Amino acid sequence: MKVALQLYTVRDCCETGAELLSALKEVKQAGYEGVEFAGARDVDAQTMKQALDQLGLVPVAAHQSLEELENHLEELIAYHQVLGTKALVCAYAPTSTKDEREYLERVLIRAQQQAASSGIQILYHNHTHELQEQDGRCPLDEIKQCCPLELDTYWAFHSGRDVPAYMKEHQERIGLLHLKDGNTQGVPCAIGEGCNPIQPILNAAKELQLEWVIVENDDPVPDGLSDMKRSIQHLKQNYTI
Repeated sequence: MKVALQLYTVRDCCETGAELLSALKEVKQAGYEGVEFAGARDVDAQTMKQALDQLGLVPVAAHQSLEELENHLEELIAYHQVLGTKALVCAYAPTSTKDEREYLERVLIRAQQQAASSGIQILYHNHTHELQEQDGRCPLDEIKQCCPLELDTYWAFHSGRDVPAYMKEHQERIGLLHLKDGNTQGVPCAIGEGCNPIQPILNAAKELQLEWVIVENDDPVPDGLSDMKRSIQHLKQNYTI
């Protein structure tokens, strides 16, 4: 499998387009083979593609807000077709009420229909709340019927799931994987510094024949660049990928 980085991890040094392009160089030098975007700042598509091509980084996916998927999907598709990105991922959505869940599902279904001819998939990225029972049902069970999942393994772990078992049980609905570590109190950390069963998750990902695992840390310490470097170093030195 190949390892990509969710660029949200290094957001602290990517406030401008120039900083984002500089961070891409650091990501490549650290040993990552691909990236998942969390916004492109002010970098136009041709400039971003040129930077990725020069570095040899693959644009695996891009996180988008629910509002962007509903109201700006055409522009997003046009941008990421230039890059060659294969997936747009809804990064977060509230699911505490029936109205919120139904709205989310409508947006996801409509986005899939609009994106179908572009070669770009629409996926949903979970946090803990979608794996907690609400009104007698688990929201993620409904969401995965609308579109494939980008399963966040740490938030699944934090919800109390046996993550490798969950992956195998729902393998037909998992399109991408966030490889994330963290403690039992809901605080993410660099790979190898938490309690998530990383090697069993990697083994399950191999069984599912996933091409990519995407490293992410919501709360990098002391900063994004050093955190993402620790993660890839620990992965390569201590785990079978």
